[in-house]
Amino acid sequence: MTAVEVLRGAGGAPARPDVFDPTRFGLGVVVPVLGAHPQAGASGIALALADAAAGAGLRVLLLDCADPARSGLAGVCAVEGRSVPGARGRAGIRPATRQLRRGVVTVRRIAATGEPLDVRRVPLPAAWIAADDNHFDLTVVDAGWDAWSLLATGERLAPLLWCTGSATFPVLVLRPTIGSAGLAEGTIARYDDAVRTAGLVPLYATVVVGARTWPATVVPVLGHRLAQRRRRTLFAEATAESAVSGWTTGPAPPASLRAATVLLRAVTGAAPSGAAPTAAPARPPQRRPGWLRRG
Repeated sequence: MTAVEVLRGAGGAPARPDVFDPTRFGLGVVVPVLGAHPQAGASGIALALADAAAGAGLRVLLLDCADPARSGLAGVCAVEGRSVPGARGRAGIRPATRQLRRGVVTVRRIAATGEPLDVRRVPLPAAWIAADDNHFDLTVVDAGWDAWSLLATGERLAPLLWCTGSATFPVLVLRPTIGSAGLAEGTIARYDDAVRTAGLVPLYATVVVGARTWPATVVPVLGHRLAQRRRRTLFAEATAESAVSGWTTGPAPPASLRAATVLLRAVTGAAPSGAAPTAAPARPPQRRPGWLRRG
């Protein structure tokens, strides 16, 4: 069985009556990308997935929920648009365009103010949707905040609101180290609690950045949650260039694109060969929570 087939066989969320369907808002399939801890590599995986989708001919939207002063994606666009003001104390949104040799990525990021951003000021999904026209096959969301901290508050903070929906496939990113695996185990435990208590969609896959497989020294100490997900874990080798230069207007490195392509095929059926997109794997309905509101 291929990695794509394994991912497509991943279980879905419990059936619930009122479905939040991102495709109704022109977002297509939604893939929220969360880091198990700071510097796990989530922004790089989000970028690679967006680039892979653009290379496949898909219409792709990349949302950057991070504080602009701390965003790993701050330098990935050559063209920036005019900011859309925020509402009800929320931050504004700045549209941008990432032009690649093959394809275009539409980017929306939080507008910078020069002040540190409180996570409670991150725009709600309705504001991101209303920022411009939406005709996308895939929406990639870089959560931009430490998932452990987001989940620890017990609040339904804006970056987590993307982890709901009938066409939503959350991904958790970590590193191939004992320390990172330990932090990820705790994050997964909290996320699983939020699946039961807050209506989040179960994690679809994990991506390990910096190795081709789990190092022999890490395997014996993997917690049971990561061990259970080993067949739904992808590996993306890190490159020296991205480690030094960060993410730029240039294309994501091939090492990241390989893992992103597997994920892309699993959730859309598309690949950077230019094949036409197919329907995402079916996931049982998910109730649209009342807190997924405009604002």
